[in-house]
Amino acid sequence: MLDAAVKRLPRFLMDIAPIQRLIGGPGRLRLVADAYSGDHPGRERAVPALGTAACAELAHAAVRSQTETMALLRAWHDQGRSWPDIYLQGIGPAACLTGSWWEADRMDFASVSVAVARLQVAVCELSPEFLLNARPVSGAPKRLLQVNPGCQHTLGSLMAAEFFRLGGWAVQVAQSLEPAEWVDSIASDWFDVVGLGLAIEAQLPALQAALPRLRSASANPGIKVMLGGPLLQQRPELVRALGADFSASSADEAVALADRWVALGI
Repeated sequence: MLDAAVKRLPRFLMDIAPIQRLIGGPGRLRLVADAYSGDHPGRERAVPALGTAACAELAHAAVRSQTETMALLRAWHDQGRSWPDIYLQGIGPAACLTGSWWEADRMDFASVSVAVARLQVAVCELSPEFLLNARPVSGAPKRLLQVNPGCQHTLGSLMAAEFFRLGGWAVQVAQSLEPAEWVDSIASDWFDVVGLGLAIEAQLPALQAALPRLRSASANPGIKVMLGGPLLQQRPELVRALGADFSASSADEAVALADRWVALGI
């Protein structure tokens, strides 16, 4: 059983690590709160940010049951916190916290996997409420194709997609692992931005070969390429090396930058 858990470790790390790109530092959390503070009519300015103790409470709740997880998240919301704050200050950090506990031998691998899975289910269940005050779409919606080359759908990318939808974007997630398949999607449909998640070095060769094909095949000749993921933290030069347009360090920043690049039309 230990050997099986170790073999699953790279997949687990690829699922957890992108979340770190979503939470940023305290200044990033303030930016999110300012941008999306209107989703709770009774919101009070004095509601404190969620700290480590609260995230630990959520992590343990996620290990125990889905019911406890949802109850705690809704209790935070009832206290006056916005869903974007809860996602970035609570759900993301709680998932990262379980990973750090596993590395420190404070939590077994099965418990961590269960907790992260329940947090992802929570994001899916809360989606209608999270998007209740989504930005109105004027004219044709801006469209994002979100791709995780070489890995499955992750909690981090799921949360990023929710923030784009909150910002008025139409989002499509590519589940295929082969570059030819998502390049075909770009050739057959119009997208304003393609977002590519980078978690490990092994993804680079296929991505480097696919990006020129992506631009030449795109139905939108002005399509923008956005990079994200934990590998960009270590190697920010990859944006230029791979021929992408920009990268983002958090979900709210990704939406703001994508809006700006599309508006520029260059």
